[in-house]
Amino acid sequence: MSNIKKYCIYTTIYNVGFMLCTGTIMQTFLIQAGFSAEQVYVLNSLMQIMQVAMMLVLTFLSDKIKYVKMVTSISCLSLSVLTAVFLIGAINPELIKHGYVIAVFIVAGISYVGVGLYTILSYCLPYYTIDMKDYGKMTGISTAIAGGVSFLVSLAYSIFLSKFSYMKTTSAFFVIAIVCFILTSIVCASMRVKNVEKNKEDRERNGVASVLKNKNTYVLLIPNFVRGLSVGIFNVIATIAISMSILNETTSSYVNVILQIAAFAGNVFFAFTYKKLSTKNLLLIATLGVCVSFPFSLELGTIGFFCCFAIASFFRFVTDTAIPVIITEIIPKEQIGSYTSIRMLIFTGAQAVATLLITPLKNVIGYTGVLIFATGMLFVCGITYYAVAKQTIGKQN
Repeated sequence: MSNIKKYCIYTTIYNVGFMLCTGTIMQTFLIQAGFSAEQVYVLNSLMQIMQVAMMLVLTFLSDKIKYVKMVTSISCLSLSVLTAVFLIGAINPELIKHGYVIAVFIVAGISYVGVGLYTILSYCLPYYTIDMKDYGKMTGISTAIAGGVSFLVSLAYSIFLSKFSYMKTTSAFFVIAIVCFILTSIVCASMRVKNVEKNKEDRERNGVASVLKNKNTYVLLIPNFVRGLSVGIFNVIATIAISMSILNETTSSYVNVILQIAAFAGNVFFAFTYKKLSTKNLLLIATLGVCVSFPFSLELGTIGFFCCFAIASFFRFVTDTAIPVIITEIIPKEQIGSYTSIRMLIFTGAQAVATLLITPLKNVIGYTGVLIFATGMLFVCGITYYAVAKQTIGKQN
């Protein structure tokens, strides 16, 4: 089996596992287990902070890692430990009275160190395993397939929720998530490594020093930070909607269904249009799409929420795919490890800040104002990336 096929399988299985133990499913489970909305916000911040700490270390070490494939394979297992803790709590909800909250915070902090490692190396892995001229199309297609499969799994989750108790259903799907992470690790380890010596020479000749001399590293610091603020707010929309009584524990599961449909549609759209329209133009269009839909999500009731959120999610996934592809077009490949560490450090750190800002912002401008703030931040990111890509690619041509 070719590396491209394995990469698509690896991406799909990991995304399914990730979906089943993070985001809306995790937030709803924690609230049902007895966590307050504020505790969920703080936990999200902790997880992002631990990722940032690991990314800071990787800024100096990522280009020195010799066995990228194997380290990536091991890091795939990080979330399986946290999911196991969730599983224990779902099986025995009474644990909430016996230090379960503290246990979740501790294990989440440790697990997200591994997630930080995985996040950086997952951007480096394609350089070792596939032909990078196919990266844009492969990213769009693999993410679309992952979105399609994740949609079916999230739909199944919603159906089971309507027929069985919440905790029993969630327990079963936590088990599926753990299995997914184990299979992801196995598939990743089975990929064939290419051009090892060339990559080794690149690491010796370049790295963090050359990245720090690249002016685009500094120009894109603010865009990466404000995008993190936007995504951080976007990622807890289910908790916001539940706290406003727009959603409940059952209807919140539909958020995952919408996210997976949007991921599939957005990435199929990207894969078949990015060469015709150019990645930078797609990014600009998608950014505007989020800005005109997301702020209305909390103003039109439950149905209006799902409609606006679906449109915003579609365009958000286009931006999420477009930015990494643009990075490969404007950052030299020998700098990608260190640059990705810096980019994701800033981006993830901003997500941690975002969840801490939600409550004080809500008290001043309301939840709709929080969403307007999030779209404004994404607009700044999209416009700046567009301008930098236009200038840099123009010089290269």
